[in-house]
Amino acid sequence: MDTVDSSLAFSQQVALLEKKRAVLLGLLRLTETLQQLRVALTSVLQLGGAAGAAPSDSDLRAFEVIRQRVADLSSAELRQAIEQLDGKVRDSLAQISTMALQLVDDARASLSDLELIHPRVNGFNRFARTNIAMRVLLEQRGENLPALQFELPREAIAQRLARVEEKEQGICRALVAHIQDMRGDLALMLGNPHCAESQTQFYQVLDQALAANLAHIEAGLSLSELPMPIESIEVEGGSAEHADSPVAEPVGTAEAETAASAPPLPDVAPDPLPAPGLLGRLRRWLSSPVEVRWRDLQPPAEPAKRRDGE
Repeated sequence: MDTVDSSLAFSQQVALLEKKRAVLLGLLRLTETLQQLRVALTSVLQLGGAAGAAPSDSDLRAFEVIRQRVADLSSAELRQAIEQLDGKVRDSLAQISTMALQLVDDARASLSDLELIHPRVNGFNRFARTNIAMRVLLEQRGENLPALQFELPREAIAQRLARVEEKEQGICRALVAHIQDMRGDLALMLGNPHCAESQTQFYQVLDQALAANLAHIEAGLSLSELPMPIESIEVEGGSAEHADSPVAEPVGTAEAETAASAPPLPDVAPDPLPAPGLLGRLRRWLSSPVEVRWRDLQPPAEPAKRRDGE
């Protein structure tokens, strides 16, 4: 009876870890969106001529890319492009400002809400940062453009920026605590006698991936460049019913909801090479140089399917 209870407890641990992964993804999306909003409002202040709002390293990198693309344009053509970008930034500022206040005031933003907001903020950032880069290019040619004027007072923009920064810091602390909590759960699971050897390997590698992400976040680096994207982490890949089957390749958030109901994979001959699924890919990533990111490792190509009758 104790064995049955212990086995049930382990399956419950796996289910709880999957729920915490879903919460982690929501925290990550919220923090990432707040980061992008911070960049957006900072760019607005730069375009508005705020004192001390010097271009960031990201702005300078964007400038270099744009400089190569527009080097042959005349100053008149650059001014025309900047005028068009000015209009896009002005038209979108009210919407971006409203989104900022919504995320700051409402802690219950759903993942679907964030998935709608995030691309809009990214689009705004592209317009604003390109505008900044083109203005810098014109200044290097000896032409200075007047600061961009907005209907929203600069003080109001600065206040929204301060609130976004405060909210971002709070959510980031919650994100760190949640990852630490998940690692604690993994430690308990690894100590469970019902954790098979194949599962032990899986969860050890998963713990290392979470540890790498934790170090990245605590270093203040961009969430868009996590060493191991959270959506690529599968929790149930090491569950008992899958222990003797190849680990499934990482799936996206929408696909993950239906992955559990997918038909079982056919039996295949043992492969002397590292497992082609998530576990093998994680091992390759962890043994790669520090500068190699998860997305730099391409999943191995699937073998061609045999046609009927062959």
